[in-house]
Amino acid sequence: MLKVTQVGGGSSAFVSPTPRKSSVNSAKKSSMSSVDVTTTDFSSFASQSPTPGNNINSSGSSNNASAMKKTNSSTNNSNSATSGTKSAPPKPIAGVVNPAGSHLHNHLKFFTTHRKDLQGHPTTHPDYSPRTLQVSYAEIERESGAKVSPAQKQWWEMKSQYADCVLLFKTGKFYEMFHDDADVGVKVLGFVYMKGTSAHAGFPEAGYANMLTKLVDAGYRVARVEQTETPEALKERKARAPKGQKPQVVCREMCSLVSQGTRTFCFLEDATVLEKGDGGGNGRGPLLAIKEILLEENDDNDLMVEEDETGTKAVCEYGVTIVDAVTGTVTLGQFADDVLRSRMQTLLASFGPSEVIYEKGENGASKTLVSLLKSACPPNTVFQALNHAERFPISFAVEAQDRRMIERTQTLVHPWDADEALKELHRRGYYPRSSRKKSEPSSGEEGIARWPEILRSCIQGGATLTIQSFGAALYNLQLSLIDAEILSMGIVKPYCPPSNVDVASNLQLQEMYNKEAHQVDGRSLIETEQQPVDFGTSQVADDSALYESESSIDHMALDGRTLTNLEILHNITSGAYQGSLLSKIDTTQSPHGSRLLRAWLLRPLFRKVDIDRRADVVEELTGGAMAVAMAEARSLLKKTGDVERLLSRVHSMGGAATTAGGDEPSSMASHPNERAVLYEMDKHTKRKVGDFSKVLNGLRAAAEIPDLFANAEIQSPMLEKIVRTTDENGCFPAGMKERLDWFFDNFDLKKAAKGEFEPSRGMDEDYDEACNEIDRIKRDLQDYKDEMCSSVLHPRNTARSSWKYINVKEDSKDKYLIELPISVNVPDDFEVKAKRGKGANQVNKYRTAFVEQLVQELERAIDVKNERKAAGMKLVFAKFDSMRSVWMAATHATAMLDALGSLAQIASQPGFCRPQIVDCAPTEKPGIEIIQGRHPCVEVTHNGGDFIPNDLTLGGTFDSSDSHGDGPVDTSTVLLLSGPNMGGKSTLLRQTCLITILAQVGSFVPAEKCSLTPVDRIFTRLGASDRILCGQSTFFVELAETAAAVRGATRRSLVIMDELGRGTSTFDGTAIASATVQHLVERNKCLTLFATHYHSLLEDWKNEPAIRLGHMECIVEDNDDDDSEKKNIAFLYTLGEGPCPKSFGVNVARLAGLPDDVLERAKRVSAAFEAEMSGESNQHKIIPSKAEDMVNQIEKLFSHEGEVNHDELKQIWQGLQAECFDSSYLTK
Repeated sequence: MLKVTQVGGGSSAFVSPTPRKSSVNSAKKSSMSSVDVTTTDFSSFASQSPTPGNNINSSGSSNNASAMKKTNSSTNNSNSATSGTKSAPPKPIAGVVNPAGSHLHNHLKFFTTHRKDLQGHPTTHPDYSPRTLQVSYAEIERESGAKVSPAQKQWWEMKSQYADCVLLFKTGKFYEMFHDDADVGVKVLGFVYMKGTSAHAGFPEAGYANMLTKLVDAGYRVARVEQTETPEALKERKARAPKGQKPQVVCREMCSLVSQGTRTFCFLEDATVLEKGDGGGNGRGPLLAIKEILLEENDDNDLMVEEDETGTKAVCEYGVTIVDAVTGTVTLGQFADDVLRSRMQTLLASFGPSEVIYEKGENGASKTLVSLLKSACPPNTVFQALNHAERFPISFAVEAQDRRMIERTQTLVHPWDADEALKELHRRGYYPRSSRKKSEPSSGEEGIARWPEILRSCIQGGATLTIQSFGAALYNLQLSLIDAEILSMGIVKPYCPPSNVDVASNLQLQEMYNKEAHQVDGRSLIETEQQPVDFGTSQVADDSALYESESSIDHMALDGRTLTNLEILHNITSGAYQGSLLSKIDTTQSPHGSRLLRAWLLRPLFRKVDIDRRADVVEELTGGAMAVAMAEARSLLKKTGDVERLLSRVHSMGGAATTAGGDEPSSMASHPNERAVLYEMDKHTKRKVGDFSKVLNGLRAAAEIPDLFANAEIQSPMLEKIVRTTDENGCFPAGMKERLDWFFDNFDLKKAAKGEFEPSRGMDEDYDEACNEIDRIKRDLQDYKDEMCSSVLHPRNTARSSWKYINVKEDSKDKYLIELPISVNVPDDFEVKAKRGKGANQVNKYRTAFVEQLVQELERAIDVKNERKAAGMKLVFAKFDSMRSVWMAATHATAMLDALGSLAQIASQPGFCRPQIVDCAPTEKPGIEIIQGRHPCVEVTHNGGDFIPNDLTLGGTFDSSDSHGDGPVDTSTVLLLSGPNMGGKSTLLRQTCLITILAQVGSFVPAEKCSLTPVDRIFTRLGASDRILCGQSTFFVELAETAAAVRGATRRSLVIMDELGRGTSTFDGTAIASATVQHLVERNKCLTLFATHYHSLLEDWKNEPAIRLGHMECIVEDNDDDDSEKKNIAFLYTLGEGPCPKSFGVNVARLAGLPDDVLERAKRVSAAFEAEMSGESNQHKIIPSKAEDMVNQIEKLFSHEGEVNHDELKQIWQGLQAECFDSSYLTK
């Protein structure tokens, strides 16, 4: 049970968990106090301020109550935000375990009723930042009754900089948690409080990985504070310090700040949790930074509101930066969006961010965006609202150079300022400069020629919003101390979601996004230019604009609503991966192959030549020698592991050995981790070596793949490109095995895991020089011995046989003393340093000036050698990282082969066929024909029976004898689908879309036969759901999805609509549905499947040539009851021709278990309503089609010039009366 008390002026409530006893001894042991090497008494620590956990939005509210760090308020809360008098928490008792809510930190007002940030802003101030805390040492001393010790002050200084984090404070071999952090340890980690008035818990260094995972998964930001100075170094620093400024405690520094979006899984963490991801890669969402501006119709800037030919207006524009911390990938984008935020929904559905950053304040994110983020992001997403100005933490490093590389130049920074972000990029030197000229860049565009192309294009192309979002992401990465690790990877990609709106600012990004897609799709492997399809001169000439428009399309567009409605990535029911389309087709063997297949699924191909090229590979891999080779390749692909992630890890492990791009020293060289004193180095080293071993063995397995296909006759040019080496005009790096052999030969994995690694010659110049110097000195010592024994010492034979150097080990003291018997005559410069034995057996230990000089030189050389030896593994990692382009080429090739192999596995299953892709000339109608098609994700029905396949022809029929596909024969493009509830209408709609997507991905499809013209976009209107947080009702959402279709669909689009209009009255719903059908038929002219229960709609459109009526068949069982509503209904789940006479809603209601009286009443009302609509009642009985005929007659009558024919007008009026009223009413 948690005791919750509202505190402070903000809206956050802080909770302290009630302590509970641990059921295991390990919990008690992990919470035992450890002695700091500085012998500081931490038991007298006073309390800290409460710090809200992650999941905090701009108002301080939380999406995850369990992730809130909370504590009870102090006595007499007088803040205006609270009402009434609150009782004071109980005072803590010394020497006992105090319960939660009674520790010293619960009595401090500077974090309860009077909490302020370091700028002095209270919680009610609009610019208040929960990231910092203003500490009152006077109040701490007053409440604790003791002075704040130097160690306590060190902790509080650190906490004041990272107030919103759980602080893991290293003391000796333990990570200690004090005050409200200890509350979190008790609540989340299952610890128990230690005795004392201050809340205190902890765990040993060995438990860091496990505890971090629990805290981060609970939504907390975790700050790891390490000791970066030894007691010996502290003594030396104290000796150098002037009087009155002597340091009292060892230096400690912030070494990492880990949250859901910034977790890189470094050597301290257990990366096996990544293997528990739910498909599509690492199972962890990226970090997303968003900069939003709203567009006004009368704006005079370059971002004027534009309206495209479909009438869609851009109401806002976004700049986004997406950071995948696991792989080191940065994605940039800028795009305009409509009132529904369609493109932002697509982004959120595609990436599924785990952490989102947006701007707080008047010019920050709109309420619409914040509401959308909360409703559309995954449930455990963490939100951060950054002010326009934020305080950057100071560094506690001893050396000024290290502090300068960690800190910003100004304490108060502006995360959303584009110019400030560019200056910081130049200063830190993450990317190589085009010039070594040491001058402060006056423009952000100077010296960026060697920066990543996408980032450079954003800067030069004026994508200001993108750079602003990048600045916010950079600020967060620097706070987390992973900025150099990620950005120095240099992997920057573009992103541009599909939409109907467009502005000039994102056209360049769109072009680069398409170029990037060529790499992802594998089209760049085939260097031949895209050849235009020959439809004949006359056909193209008549519709040149249409031809040009369609020929520029590369991919099918899938927006966020479609991805959700069709369950492409996650199922709708639980949001889980299982049950999605991706889960059904992803049989990849490697995480990077899974990520690529996911990318293909999000952007299916559009051009016939591209689809066929990929499908050719899939088909070739399903049979013959290629199938055998692919089976062996899949076993090798499984051994590759997540090479993409491991390459990022090796880059990070190179650490200080990684070369910086700027004139400053490497940011990674100044990282606090380089100075951290760790006590589990054996364990950490094993983890580093383990990761390196995985990537080496994974790449070795990948290097064997071309051999499997070496002697095979490959028909597909794309497959041949993938599995051949570069010296055979392929994409697998040539000589890859030889490169890997160097590392296997020079890096003993077993010795390295034990900490016994030594760099081999040729690996490090400084190490080699030191070794050469040591060898030279040893030779000089031997030469000196030979010279002395042959010409100086007497008797020579005795001297030669008895001369001995002692203390020759590198760690020995008094190295190379000379031992000689006392009987040997030595010169005066032989100084006796020690002796052993007596009398004639006495042996003297001598030192000469010459040997002394050589020993000094030897000591210096040994120091250099040991220093370079300690960095030996980093040197190997850095050398490996320098070849990253080679390894990445192999990674991309294996990912493509793995994704294609996965599609080949699907194609090999019974019941799957290769779809026929047919080009569509401008004068022809698009079409789709599916014979015995099945839903890819549904193998059995809800009652356990086999899935019932269906035939579907829409837009045209395809001549099976025409293998070249001259195009479909014109026919209806719209299917009006009726049928009983639960009869399978929605399933048919979804399966048609999914089969189309699979076909354009290049996959085989679940059907006996399938032919189609490529679809440029799929629009879906399915289900019934509202968006309460966005202020959108169910009917609004329904119409919004409809609006997207009628505005954006082209003749090459596929639209599915399920029961449009059910969110309002029957008359309004019928009218909207009818008008929508008319628009789709007459203006969009797209392929449409329209499911409806409005039977009048079927009546209205039954004679339209472009519309075909169909229904899902059922059987009403004969149970000797004349009442059809009481008869059982059997669903056949098959598509039949014509309309369905009834929807059988009452029958389904009976199956659902509604009471009999409700069913009887429903039956009577239904019968009366049907009679009214069909004209059998004495009430109004005009149906829409007849009303429209009468309106046309009246318009025609009044359209003639001259007098109106009154006789004809009277006949129309009498006919109208006859339709509306019965004869008995007229006689009255």
